[in-house]
Amino acid sequence: MLKRFFIVLLILSVVAACNSPSSSETYDDKTIAKAEASTQNYIESNFKEVQSVEITTVYQNEMGGMTVEGSVNNGEGTFSAGIENDFSVGSVGVSETFPDRKEDCMERTCSYEP
Repeated sequence: MLKRFFIVLLILSVVAACNSPSSSETYDDKTIAKAEASTQNYIESNFKEVQSVEITTVYQNEMGGMTVEGSVNNGEGTFSAGIENDFSVGSVGVSETFPDRKEDCMERTCSYEP
């Protein structure tokens, strides 16, 4: 009986430790602003017919990297962008309703200001 108690206590401790927020999960305002600007420049430079870019969330993902989420053209399409240490966009996932890539940007990323 005592053995079960310790096993349950150990499991609860591990779950509690995994769910507690760490101090590294937040970014300062300057870092967030750089990531948002880089993401906006990337989206506008690489996709057709983007009138507006709205950033909704900037957070640290499970692997420790920065992720920027948002939408374009008043919610027409959504995206999730992985931001590198130099604030360049390392990867981007887009919804089915997201605007198409520009012709020149199909094979390689078009130039933008990170």
